[in-house]
Amino acid sequence: MKNLIPYFTLGYPDNTRLCRFLDIIPVEKINYIEFGFPSIDPRYDGPVIRKTHSVGNINFSGEVYSKYFDYFSRNHVKMYSLSYYSDIKDRFDEFIGYLQMNKFSGIIIPDLIIDYFNDSRKVIEKLNDMGFEYIPFFSPATPDSIIKSIASITNSWIYYGLQPSTGIEIPYELDYTTERINTLLPGREITYGFGIKTDDDIKNLMKNGGSGVAIGTYLVKMIDAGDEKGFIDYIEKMRGVLDE
Repeated sequence: MKNLIPYFTLGYPDNTRLCRFLDIIPVEKINYIEFGFPSIDPRYDGPVIRKTHSVGNINFSGEVYSKYFDYFSRNHVKMYSLSYYSDIKDRFDEFIGYLQMNKFSGIIIPDLIIDYFNDSRKVIEKLNDMGFEYIPFFSPATPDSIIKSIASITNSWIYYGLQPSTGIEIPYELDYTTERINTLLPGREITYGFGIKTDDDIKNLMKNGGSGVAIGTYLVKMIDAGDEKGFIDYIEKMRGVLDE
């Protein structure tokens, strides 16, 4: 089954409203779930997701979400943290320990191989030793040599952004983009995000060997509007498109 991965920034737009949406997620329709831990400098997120971080920083409470972490784990939905290294580097072991205690499977660190490349191998190998997945995040702007080097020391799925950032629209050629990453990383599980707009985009990504899609910015709009029915309908629609 192809992976459907919804993304939420913890604490956005407020704990009560986000919890309502987490309560109604049809867990049988998703494979993984991605939780953004609010960052003080989410520089590689686009304007919509960046806004959620600034609000989430005010509202986030680990106590509020611990029951949801347990719920998704019990329902066999793998959880991944999106966290910036700039926020966690001074408490790295403590933060990873917190994620492991809450049954997270791994972590996506957008700034690690950009702003902290000299530390990246050490960090990834440490995560490997801890039995915790590091999910490489690449985009069309990532040099081939970096993609090969980082992927060679991981065994997880790959998160490949079609755009350099969420909510940013730069023209791209889908077939060329997918051919490039498939050639660089043959046989790897590639999940796409950032810039997926239409059902045809998803169908073509899957036709070209993709293993799934992550959705975030579009969900923010429904959460902002409190559109619970639209949210459920959209998740079910995306599941149907992936299963075609």
